[in-house]
Amino acid sequence: MAILTIEKIKDEQLKKKAAQAAAEITSCLTGAKNEVKSIFAAYLLYQAASSENPDLFDYQANDSCDFRHGAHFRPAVKREISESEWENLSLLIKKYEPDVFALAALQGFTPSNRAPEMEATPRSISSLALQILQIKKGDSVGDLCCGCGSFLIEGVLNTPKAFHIGCEINPEYQLIASIRASLIDDDACVLLQDVFSLPDDPMTRDFDEIFSNYPFKVSLSNLPGGERLIERLSSRFDGVPGIVSSDWIYNLLLLELLNDEGKAVGIMTNGSAWSGVDKPIRQYFVENGWIESVIALPGKMFTSTPISTMMIVLSKGNNHVQIVDATKLCQQGRRYNEFSAENIAEILEALRSDTPNSKAISVDELRENGYALSPDRYLTKEIVFEHAAPFESVIKSVRRGAPCTAQQLDEMASDSVTNMQYLMLANIQDGLIDERLPYLTAIDEKYERYCLKDNDLILSKNGLPFKAAVARVKDGQKVLASGNLYIIELDREKVNPYYLKAFIESEKGLAVLNSIAIGSVIPSVGVEKLRKVLIPIPPMEEQNRVAEKYQIILDEIAVYKIKLEKALNRLHQVYDEESEGWLC
Repeated sequence: MAILTIEKIKDEQLKKKAAQAAAEITSCLTGAKNEVKSIFAAYLLYQAASSENPDLFDYQANDSCDFRHGAHFRPAVKREISESEWENLSLLIKKYEPDVFALAALQGFTPSNRAPEMEATPRSISSLALQILQIKKGDSVGDLCCGCGSFLIEGVLNTPKAFHIGCEINPEYQLIASIRASLIDDDACVLLQDVFSLPDDPMTRDFDEIFSNYPFKVSLSNLPGGERLIERLSSRFDGVPGIVSSDWIYNLLLLELLNDEGKAVGIMTNGSAWSGVDKPIRQYFVENGWIESVIALPGKMFTSTPISTMMIVLSKGNNHVQIVDATKLCQQGRRYNEFSAENIAEILEALRSDTPNSKAISVDELRENGYALSPDRYLTKEIVFEHAAPFESVIKSVRRGAPCTAQQLDEMASDSVTNMQYLMLANIQDGLIDERLPYLTAIDEKYERYCLKDNDLILSKNGLPFKAAVARVKDGQKVLASGNLYIIELDREKVNPYYLKAFIESEKGLAVLNSIAIGSVIPSVGVEKLRKVLIPIPPMEEQNRVAEKYQIILDEIAVYKIKLEKALNRLHQVYDEESEGWLC
């Protein structure tokens, strides 16, 4: 039987007492104070206050504590709560009734109730997800990577007669989620295990609804379960992409655990919705009809991260994707933003039909746009930037590359190393220019003007996707650019080339280029439109900060490329090395 009913949770007098008790509990704790420690204390006080002999309650004794939350409960309590702290805490037992301590444990210990530790999933995000999922009595509901149970608690309160299962790999968080869930629903269960092991258990498959605010930007080396999931799916289905970002591995897991009529909501990063590396997996999802909708969320919704996020809704049998821009549909606060009931109603309407903030995108249109799922790509809104200025305000000159024919290039080509090279669009990969450009014997004088200068910005004339690079030209070196590239000499006193490259490669930057491109089959950008387009030009200090971070990551990519090339070389030599001596 539930300890806290809905009526008790909504009781204003009880809530006031719980807040007062929470403050007193916190004052009794010493050392590093956190919500995990405070929840333990409040739960122990609830157990003591509701026991037959509160004066004899020993919080460290086996027969005094409720151990249904797992074998790690007692060690965790002993680690968090000292004997001296309990001595002070126990003075509160006669001051408050058990329900006060139970409500304090359930609701958390910060005035805003939005501490990253306890409320990794903000309440208004949970409310929106619940409205989308429409959980019914008797449904099986999963909360994967549930943390301290933010969504799980909201789900139980919203639909108490459904079967709720949480899963968390962090023992402390699983324990807190288990404690909080047990206060409102005896049937709610929180498992301590890796979410990628769930498909192996018949009891944790075929969910009707799933929610997951999974970790962002996890290294694939830290997701062995995810790699096994891809291997298992690859053996069952053709075309499952191999290396993808962690967001999509978690999304694959959600689909693996859903029944055929089920629906899942995941929280993912914006970049995974449009980046080139994830195009194959997006294609796989779209072509299989697994994406129902995506919702671009406002900034500052999550106090624990500044990363831009999206809500993805997964189900089966979809022939289009509803794209929703909810970035402005929120109540803005100083520290964080949140959804009001009106905001949620507006988002739900945008999911049901096309509005100024939403549009149903066909599979054909998604194909034409590289399966990008960003609202910036499809919703025709003017992109407004702070510090906006015409591109031409930071340009010294812009020109096309050399209009050489294939025959002319063959005549200039050299088999030996020279100080002259040729740059083609294919030589730009992942934002980097291949160091092994083809060599030239000579460059005709009429083509000299098409040679690159150090720190020139290079931009592809034709898309998709548009490519950008920053030229690095050594003294005495000449690099001739091909005709399908723009050579842009920048005013270095006004703009940092790497800042500009970072912007161009962002989703907003790509949206700006798409907005001025013409042609549906092979979009291209004209010089005059490129000059006039508005781009953000903040102070140089901000530009340099962005450029520095961008270059660090670019250097990491270069190192990984070298390692990959070496590994591939070793891979191709395995057979020859191992067969030596027995191969005739």
